[in-house]
Amino acid sequence: MLAISDFIFSVYQDTDYETITRTAESGLATIDRAGQYPATQRTGKPLQTISINGQILGNSGGSTLDRLRGFINQEPQIVVKGDGTVLGLWMVVRVTETGTRLLDDGVAIKTTFQVELQEYHA
Repeated sequence: MLAISDFIFSVYQDTDYETITRTAESGLATIDRAGQYPATQRTGKPLQTISINGQILGNSGGSTLDRLRGFINQEPQIVVKGDGTVLGLWMVVRVTETGTRLLDDGVAIKTTFQVELQEYHA
């Protein structure tokens, strides 16, 4: 499905995701002008973002997401789509985890997650 460095989102490893959203913007800004229409100006090419949403069933959700959280303070990671397309270098900027269906010891048997990536250019 998708790989961030050595972390592979895969049905076979119980790390599949349900949705992926890739966002690219134009970099246009408007500047208000008195008595006229706003002026439109290109301010540069914004960085793309990827948002991945999914769920992990079983009690391994926390440890699986710990691996992704480990990328937050590391160098940019290579991201590759399941078909082999290299998307380049990306930074993991946020990992959100929600545990539900908790057992007596507080371990969630259903964990939903969102991972947010931002394109990286040196």
